Amino acid sequence: MTTIAAKVTERGILIPRRMVKAWGKIEEVEIEQRLDGILIRPKSVAVSSQYAQIVREMKEAGLIENLPWEVSPPSPEVRIYLTERLSQGTPLSESILMDRDEYA
Repeated sequence: MTTIAAKVTERGILIPRRMVKAWGKIEEVEIEQRLDGILIRPKSVAVSSQYAQIVREMKEAGLIENLPWEVSPPSPEVRIYLTERLSQGTPLSESILMDRDEYA
């Protein structure tokens, strides 16, 4: 195992390019936290292709769909409402049912 000098920034941890140059051209990495340090390795192509296959199969089965519009984050008022509503101690499923009754 090689120990390197890393620089922690607001954007993340920067490591010298020469440390990963031997991996060749990579697009993604996996990061694993261990007791003795953090392990960074190239992301397995098999994992990426398996993920893509799962998403494709879920789309074909109608479990996932691409929305034809952009989803915007909730307004501050909605966030406050949700925070209050979800912190009441009732299960989420009950909160959803109560909301349906209120707006029906």
